[in-house]
Amino acid sequence: MFLDESILRVDLNEMPLRKPKTISRMVSAILPFLVLAGTSNVLRAQTGQIKFVRAFPGGEDEQAQLSEPQSLAVDLHGNVFVVDTGNNRILKFDRRGSVAAIVGGFGWQREEFDTPVDISIKSMLDVFIADFNNQRVERYDKDLNFLSSLVADDNEPETLRFGFPTGVDISKHGELFLCDSENNRIVKFNAFGKPVLSFGDFNWGPGQLNSPVRIEVTSDDRVYVSDKSAGDIVAFDYYGNFLARLGGKDLSQPEGLVAGRDMLFVADPGNERIVVLGPGGQLEFVWGSHGAAFGAFDNPMDVALDDEYVYVLDSGNGRVQVFGWPELKRDE
Repeated sequence: MFLDESILRVDLNEMPLRKPKTISRMVSAILPFLVLAGTSNVLRAQTGQIKFVRAFPGGEDEQAQLSEPQSLAVDLHGNVFVVDTGNNRILKFDRRGSVAAIVGGFGWQREEFDTPVDISIKSMLDVFIADFNNQRVERYDKDLNFLSSLVADDNEPETLRFGFPTGVDISKHGELFLCDSENNRIVKFNAFGKPVLSFGDFNWGPGQLNSPVRIEVTSDDRVYVSDKSAGDIVAFDYYGNFLARLGGKDLSQPEGLVAGRDMLFVADPGNERIVVLGPGGQLEFVWGSHGAAFGAFDNPMDVALDDEYVYVLDSGNGRVQVFGWPELKRDE
């Protein structure tokens, strides 16, 4: 179930940038940059404000407790799907924060996983899961019933195979894109599951990927890739042509990302915050600091959106935090 709302405020103008570091669960909490406010539960940032709404799962639901979760996605009805990597399973939470379905457990058979790391759901039909150590992408329906598996085909050219998938997303055309961490590239599959293109590897010039970990394919057919070790987001067109590198001076170890309302939301665990980039890649909004209080994060790994809320996977704290949409204040 959802936890109760909290009253808090943070001023990010006074927040120092955290240097890149190895993220781990901390035994002793670091005091976050949070100041209690008496009248509202609004997080204030340098260019706007964002409101904390709730968090889940609650501690009373033992089956819902998360261990090192890596990714989340929200469907059209507000159900939240979480990749519970440490427990090798997928959980579906309803809008109230109650568990609606669970699938998984360690293994390599059907309905088993070995280090699942990413999830994509952009219709009411299919859920795609990057099953890292099993070197496959698993397809389920909205109720987490198994449908099919996608694995590399040794009969295809080497450039169209993949090793260990770290990110997966589906386009509006029904074509699948995945991050191939073994070869540091993106592999694109058509709607029939046949690989048709790869891009971003060693011969891609300024678009060469160092460590692609997550991918977002937008409704206007742009492809954004979190290049973790490079510390930025790499933008391509739908056919793999390099467009730009974004957010480099504002990001450290970017992970999950999602597009909405002409903005790109990026989980930045290296700085324990969420970074929001505008249409031209400019910094629009940031929030977060290290800690366990509501509005603070410990290793935020992913972010998802629906029409009402922004969902942040606060991995080190084993929870999903829900916020209202940012209210941006443009400079005059």
